[in-house]
Amino acid sequence: MRYFDDFQVGERWPIEATYTMTEKEIVSFAEKWDPQPFHVDKEAAAKSLYGTLTACGSHIQSVVLRLAQGLPHETAVLGALGYDEVRFHKAAKLGDILSLSIECIDTKPSSSKPDRGIVKNRHILENQDGETVFTQTTTLLIARKV
Repeated sequence: MRYFDDFQVGERWPIEATYTMTEKEIVSFAEKWDPQPFHVDKEAAAKSLYGTLTACGSHIQSVVLRLAQGLPHETAVLGALGYDEVRFHKAAKLGDILSLSIECIDTKPSSSKPDRGIVKNRHILENQDGETVFTQTTTLLIARKV
């Protein structure tokens, strides 16, 4: 188990698992949550500025959360406090193979509760060409070693 005290600013964890953007996944997710033509209609998407189907933003964030489960360690997370600096750098396109790395960018012990601290991590999602598709900062409340 990894606790607040184990985190060091600058640490980076590449996640070994990848996620491939398939037509079925892109369309089914978007049909329910964001039915834009370039997400749900292959012919309309071919005529869009992307030239192919693309995943909607909520789908991309869901992929990040799924891939983050592949961290090589279990973490004593008490709760998520927020997502900040959410950026969509490039479209996640049909056939893209996405990979995630997570970098610790800040740690702060709680000033009022000594059994916990706050860790900020940057999530970096890249495609198979090493291009950054998505980034966000995640703020987590993590237990300290007792």
